[in-house]
Amino acid sequence: MLEGKCPKCGTRYFGWALRFPRHQVCLKCGVGLDIIEDGRQVSRGYSPFSAPEHSVDSPSGAASLDGGEKETRLPKE
Repeated sequence: MLEGKCPKCGTRYFGWALRFPRHQVCLKCGVGLDIIEDGRQVSRGYSPFSAPEHSVDSPSGAASLDGGEKETRLPKE
């Protein structure tokens, strides 16, 4: 059986639903779970809440509503 363990708060989850990405996130703190099968880690769940941010400069001439420079943040690929 699969086990999911939160690397942040230590909460544990059990069951085959952990095969699916929507069930690979800690419900308490939103971090991707370490997925364990037969005593070894097989994967780590993805959580949009723990994705790193990157700053991208907008093209020259683009302006935001307040007249300042526009900045877009994208998750790291």
